[in-house]
Amino acid sequence: MPPSGRFAQPFQDYEILGRFGSGGMGTVFQARRKSDGLEVAIKVLRPSLSRNARFVERMRREAEISMRLDHPGLVKGYGFGEEGGYHYVVMESCAGRTLAALLKAWGSFPEERVLDLGIQLAEALACAHDGGVIHRDVKPSNIVVDDDGRAKLMDLGLAKAESDPTLTRDGGTVGTPQYMSPEQAEAPTQVDERSDLYSLGATLYHMVVGSPPFEGDSAAHVLTRLLGERVVPASQVEPSVSRGLDLVLRRLLMRRPEDRYASARELVADLRAVQRGKAPS
Repeated sequence: MPPSGRFAQPFQDYEILGRFGSGGMGTVFQARRKSDGLEVAIKVLRPSLSRNARFVERMRREAEISMRLDHPGLVKGYGFGEEGGYHYVVMESCAGRTLAALLKAWGSFPEERVLDLGIQLAEALACAHDGGVIHRDVKPSNIVVDDDGRAKLMDLGLAKAESDPTLTRDGGTVGTPQYMSPEQAEAPTQVDERSDLYSLGATLYHMVVGSPPFEGDSAAHVLTRLLGERVVPASQVEPSVSRGLDLVLRRLLMRRPEDRYASARELVADLRAVQRGKAPS
């Protein structure tokens, strides 16, 4: 890790140690909290976006939600602020690789790993949903898995509290097409926890067969397929998929929300049943 002297030190309470990476919204740094030495991650909003109140609000929302929710499967937030012209959120530092990176490297996962990670992520969603929060962007790049196989769900910046139905991206669809529920594509302000379950189902489907339910050469193509086609059962793509997991995935990926699991806790129960070699409900 480069010495901290190589990095600018714009934050009074934190020492920047290194850089984790950059994305569309900004850069994430590894840092140390000076008061107690805790290593944290600091997400700094890109300067060009700091003048846009919508992006600042998204970062504030992520911080507030992640500070309020407390679950080992959700990245913990520690604070939000503005210093030296930089808007930032301070979060738990998470070791590991994103599920997207693991899928790129491995292609697919053994079923027992899919079940284990699925249970962890469903339990994390249950905590969020119990707290009145819909994630709205569950996907492999928003999941980090450490060397011990523990998963954490990241990026609550697009999350919607049930009391705040207004968040969209430029008035349009929020989410990622390959993992998005049909209702989220059609009416992004009307989603509920069953939309998150669809997105988790699409993620688990990708893990077990090696590709998401729908692919295309553009976002518009994916959305057209999402809204006009049925999902091919996982067992037809990958014959080794057990009947139990196949049934769980079929239910998660039903077109109508009312045909899916009603809650993440119901999903956890069925995944545990399949894990024990029993049939889902």
